[in-house]
Amino acid sequence: MPPVTFCFGVHAHQPVGNFDHVFARSCEQAYAPFLDVLEAHPLIKVSLHYSGPLLLWLEAHRPALLDRVAALVRRGQVEPLAGGFYEPILPAIPERDRLAQIARHRAFVRDRLGVEPRGLWLAERVWEPQLAATLREAGITYLLVDDTHFKAAGLPEAALRGYYVTEDAGAAVAVFPILKALRYRIPFAEPEETLALLRGLAAGGGIALAVMADDAEKFGGWPGTHQTCYVEGWLDRFFRALAGEKDWLAVATFSEVLAAHAPLGRVYLPTASYEELMVWALPPEAQRAYEEAVARLEGMPDAATLRAFLRGGFWRNFLSKYPEANSLHKRMLRVSAAVASLPGDGAGGEAREALWRGQCNDAYWHGVFGGLYLPHLRRAVTGNLVRAETVADRYARGGGAWRAADLSDFDADGAPEVRLASPEIGLLLDPAEGGALQELDLRRVAFGLGDTLTRRREAYHHRIREGQARAEGGGARSIHEERGAKEAGLPDLLVEDWYRRASLLDHCLGPQVTREEFQSSRYEERGDFIGQAYEAQILNEPGAASVRLTRAGHLWVLPRAVPLTVEKTVRLPRAPGRVQVDYRLRADGDASHAVRLGVEFNWALVQGEPPRRLLCWRGSREGEAAVTAAGEATGITVLEAVDADLPLCLRLTFDRPARLWYFPLQTVSQSEEGYERIFQQVVLLPQWDLTLPPGEWVTLSLELLDVT
Repeated sequence: MPPVTFCFGVHAHQPVGNFDHVFARSCEQAYAPFLDVLEAHPLIKVSLHYSGPLLLWLEAHRPALLDRVAALVRRGQVEPLAGGFYEPILPAIPERDRLAQIARHRAFVRDRLGVEPRGLWLAERVWEPQLAATLREAGITYLLVDDTHFKAAGLPEAALRGYYVTEDAGAAVAVFPILKALRYRIPFAEPEETLALLRGLAAGGGIALAVMADDAEKFGGWPGTHQTCYVEGWLDRFFRALAGEKDWLAVATFSEVLAAHAPLGRVYLPTASYEELMVWALPPEAQRAYEEAVARLEGMPDAATLRAFLRGGFWRNFLSKYPEANSLHKRMLRVSAAVASLPGDGAGGEAREALWRGQCNDAYWHGVFGGLYLPHLRRAVTGNLVRAETVADRYARGGGAWRAADLSDFDADGAPEVRLASPEIGLLLDPAEGGALQELDLRRVAFGLGDTLTRRREAYHHRIREGQARAEGGGARSIHEERGAKEAGLPDLLVEDWYRRASLLDHCLGPQVTREEFQSSRYEERGDFIGQAYEAQILNEPGAASVRLTRAGHLWVLPRAVPLTVEKTVRLPRAPGRVQVDYRLRADGDASHAVRLGVEFNWALVQGEPPRRLLCWRGSREGEAAVTAAGEATGITVLEAVDADLPLCLRLTFDRPARLWYFPLQTVSQSEEGYERIFQQVVLLPQWDLTLPPGEWVTLSLELLDVT
């Protein structure tokens, strides 16, 4: 081979639950045009990875594109790469699922494209050392990771001119370093700049390897890149430039490199991913401190040497940064354990496929792409896990009107949670977090109504505020131009909730609190029940699954605190499709006390307009509103949420007329197209003004019913 060998890898992925028009647009803007140019340059070889969700969509909607890929494979121009079929973060899922997902992907590629892959695209390049043994057992002989991984292991830039071998328990795989310098140039710099970098490797003498592998969406799917790559002809010029340097440059597949060259040595890589993801995984304060440290380091004369040892967190940090991501992850582990006992075919096979879809990584974290902040992605992952768990429960418990109650540390936080389940409904309550209802699964439609999100500070939020301030100060550009905001007014939505949004949250509101104050999470709370520990007792009730949650807390009647006990019993009764909640409150002392009790619900309804999606209520007055509306109603005894598309009609009834506050919870997050507001859920706060006689119990009952 000539002195420099260039390996070019492309990774194409669309997550489970993404919109059909996004698949189609990506195909038209990026995937198909890339093949057009590649077919016109037979000397260029590419290692290509299509994730499972994308493969299935292409097979159903664009099979001719897969035919074209298969033809390129046959003529030796494309080497397919395997992966976990539904693009999971491999270290984050159980070993049995890692092996099964890789086997599923290899089999699909073999059957459709005609060759069984030897190499693997590692989702988000999230590496943990134990993966070496997993990959070897799965039939994988090589994979691609970033040069960040190698530099964190102490290797200098000059040592990344080839591939290495790593192992776990004696099982070895080859690892290729993706060069950040190439990743940042392609396709954003002129082809000559890339060639200049490659010539620099040739000048070093000997055989040199340069690896570039990144998202296929960079070549037409990201903003402005279709114009660059195809209208302006960047990709054609790049391939022509590579093919025109045959005397010193060869474009090869990874398998060809493995066959022609020995590894440079053995390496043990630490836990790592690409640099940006490790920064995103840090808490906001640490992320800003990291950015400041990088800026200070860049001014030092030995910055290039020191930079390798400055790194962020790693992927699992997202599970502590976002409790919702942890809950989703621990639910996935719970479902995986349940599905593992199912038979391999029939309903068991369907449940296993649903579990794997529920392991798709995008909804478990957040970076420059929306990820966790995108409700349609969370909804798809959660819905698949609900579907799989429903099958597993049916298999384990048989038919009939069974009810089950379990007390266990389901989310691995050191404190037990309570799971109540029936064929129609699944609940998960967290006694340590205010007795909150964190999972509310409507199994008939495989829908997680508790799949909500809390508003929290992100490291990039200060940029939105700074951009707004500059715009208001008469700067030359608006906030949209300055910070990429997709609309005005986003700084007004940068609200931080002081507790995790869930359902059955028990508020003791100050008498003057308004809906607007509550919506902005700046209001007077007179109880100590939100986020505080309740005691849990599983009840033995015939034909029902139930738990009693009790907290001996306080009500602040300024200037003193009055002992207040709140007890709520949550029950799945014998009647199907129902959840009953019975409250009892008692204030101790020698005087009566007034309490304004609000029971908060956060429901992950789908955004839409009446009449297909709406809230409606009855009582002394009747009314309705869009799920994205904000307002107040009084005298309510029945509240319904309607979604004609699921279909769903969920009815919440109260035995005492309630005042109702309702409003949309919206977040501000970043995406590849700019900062944007996203509707996450509807917040419902029925409330009652109660008088508590000294030492006497006052009761209140609610019932939730799926009436569809």
